Amino acid sequence: MIDELKEKLSNLEKKVERFVRVGVVTQVYPEKGTVRVKFADLDDVVSYELPVLVRKTYKDKDYWMPDIGEHVVCVFLPTGAEQGFVVGAFYSKEDKVPAKSVDIKRIELGNGAYMEWDRKAGTLRIFAPGEISIVSGTHILLIAPRIDLNP
Repeated sequence: MIDELKEKLSNLEKKVERFVRVGVVTQVYPEKGTVRVKFADLDDVVSYELPVLVRKTYKDKDYWMPDIGEHVVCVFLPTGAEQGFVVGAFYSKEDKVPAKSVDIKRIELGNGAYMEWDRKAGTLRIFAPGEISIVSGTHILLIAPRIDLNP
């Protein structure tokens, strides 16, 4: 009985290992929203093109591709390694968390630009090392008790 349970557990572990994998992005196809991923634990096998999961794709769209060299988590359908998805990336010792509060949402780019919302402080901060453009089809309305413009 125990040997039978051990065998079933071992078989289940093998199946889960096929469905969920961690790898490193080797190629990015931005126009298709796909990447190829290398899996070190599979003797550096490189995947087929895998779609990158995003929050929305229909009326509203969300687009953000992982970089080459980024560690990602992938899930595969039971039909095999040909059909899978990149679920997302994760922080590590090398890739540090950019904020240290549950009240902060931060988007940070490799060139130093960032956008940070702090819900506790009620602030939104935007920084760009270059130009910031705001384009409106009708008008721009700024409402605040004080607005400072520095030339």
